[in-house]
Amino acid sequence: VDEAHKRDRRVMCHALGGEGLRMAIEVGVDSIEHGTYLDEDPQLLEMMADKGICFTPTFGVYTFHLTRGTPHGRARTLELREHHVKSLQMALEYGVTVTAGTDEGGWEHGNNAHELSCLVEAGMTPMQAIVAATSDAAACVGLGHEIGSVEPGKKADIILVDGNPIEDVTMLERGKAVRYVMKNGVTCIDERNS
Repeated sequence: VDEAHKRDRRVMCHALGGEGLRMAIEVGVDSIEHGTYLDEDPQLLEMMADKGICFTPTFGVYTFHLTRGTPHGRARTLELREHHVKSLQMALEYGVTVTAGTDEGGWEHGNNAHELSCLVEAGMTPMQAIVAATSDAAACVGLGHEIGSVEPGKKADIILVDGNPIEDVTMLERGKAVRYVMKNGVTCIDERNS
């Protein structure tokens, strides 16, 4: 971790629980991916908040495994999800920055916005989930100075949707309601009049 930080690199750690999770937090990784069993040790959440370690729960993997997994896998998924939801709720209570992210292998690629719906289902507000996917995620990976929010000097990455995602965050999934996309200041999609 120290060597990565000396080279201005972020360290994200895939950890569910146990001693590996504790060690990763103690040495100061930048983000915990999954963190399923954080609920079992509130001290870990305190340390994460104090050290500014982000928590990327990756709830979308549950959707994947519940719809495509084996019967045994589905049962295990339900068991894990119960801990995971509690971990998210406790992280919010302790002031840990929660970011939206996905997982490799247990995820339907191309629908990253589904994670926002999962975060809301687990207890975040739609606005918290949107911030988790934008400014907080950008800051977590070290790019908050150039992306993640609409501010002078940052890249203009903007979408316009037909509706209010704060009322229904699912509208962001699969571009259901996306009518306009600007990437780095350049219009990529403009369906506002169609």
